[in-house]
Amino acid sequence: MKVTIFGATGKTGNYLIDEGLKRGFEVTVFARSGSAFEHPMVRIVRGELTDAALLGQAIRGSDAVLSALGPTSPQHPKGLPITAATQAIVAAMKQENVKRLIAVSTGTAPDPDDGFDWKVRLQALMVKVLLPSSYRDIIGLAGAIRASQLDWTMVRVALLTSRPATRRLTVGMYGHARHSMTVSREDMAIFMFNQISSREVVNNEHLNQAPGISAA
Repeated sequence: MKVTIFGATGKTGNYLIDEGLKRGFEVTVFARSGSAFEHPMVRIVRGELTDAALLGQAIRGSDAVLSALGPTSPQHPKGLPITAATQAIVAAMKQENVKRLIAVSTGTAPDPDDGFDWKVRLQALMVKVLLPSSYRDIIGLAGAIRASQLDWTMVRVALLTSRPATRRLTVGMYGHARHSMTVSREDMAIFMFNQISSREVVNNEHLNQAPGISAA
């Protein structure tokens, strides 16, 4: 199987690449122009996330797209760059007839099926007050995915750690499952790839859903 990974040049992306290669996937990474990213085992397409032709080139022939795009700095630019990039990726997926999208999100982007979880609500409020540009982009990203008409899953996480995978996760909607506030990047990568079955591209368990995941 073939996958294209966006946001693969950061800490989380490294785990996604490693997990894909462990499973024998053919991995394409979209790296931004000027990125020093190199990897001998993956195909790299370099460009800007607004370049429709290069996005299509990166996605063409893939069975699924995985995205770890999201705000990464307190100095997040004004506007909605991650939302715009996600919309461009969605458009390229439709052009290339690739339907399966698995993307990282957070509890800051609420789901209609969430219940009340004060820990998640407090974190979202802090992001909204202290990092308003990031908050708007997180909400916009989630909205772009929900409106995409693709076969999507948003994997919502709180605090990511670099601890080794335990493969023991709490999975479910916030306010209904008893979530902790951390999960390892490796466990998240495993969960994201588990959404792609080796026998069929769409794993229906979390199709068009936004489950929270956390360390059990």
